[in-house]
Amino acid sequence: MDVKEEAKKLDGWELKDEKLIKKFKFERFLDGIEFVNALAQHAEKEQHHPGIRINYTTVTVVWTTFSTHELKERDIEGARATDKIFA
Repeated sequence: MDVKEEAKKLDGWELKDEKLIKKFKFERFLDGIEFVNALAQHAEKEQHHPGIRINYTTVTVVWTTFSTHELKERDIEGARATDKIFA
């Protein structure tokens, strides 16, 4: 899998410095928290964790392989899973 090409196919994700970044907007603060909790459960199950920033009703998710500072297939899969959780 060419991760850079796959990254281009992801809807709404920005590829910057080997990181996939996307902001998710919510109507209420607690809706964002529920999303983060669901994403955290997924990340624990997969043993691959995103960066998460909560700013009131906006949650920013960053996928990269932090140990090597590279974008890998697992990050593409994480971004796809994040979109499914948001839907």
